[in-house]
Amino acid sequence: MSKVKAAAVGEHSSVVLFNTAGVEAVSVENVEEASNAIRRLVRGGYNVIFLTENYAALLEEDLKKYRAQAYPLILPIPERTGSTGYGLEKVRINMEKAIGTNIFDKE
Repeated sequence: MSKVKAAAVGEHSSVVLFNTAGVEAVSVENVEEASNAIRRLVRGGYNVIFLTENYAALLEEDLKKYRAQAYPLILPIPERTGSTGYGLEKVRINMEKAIGTNIFDKE
């Protein structure tokens, strides 16, 4: 059984605690650094990449090429200051595609 390689990319205060769970924390300060980090991690064989919502939203177009593949799985996560709603919206969209309805709709 192979070991899953996982990393978290974002501002230092948002990803530093991932180290305690054995996930590599990659601190970045701008969208260019985040983009470069994602490319480096993909080339390095990382299967799961957690990416803070602010950078995930800014890198939306760049991330599309990875969504067509099984790996890497790039998951938006809230920043330390809280969620922007981006990650939940992505889950909602993908669930609707998968099952044909919005299960989060309260009506």
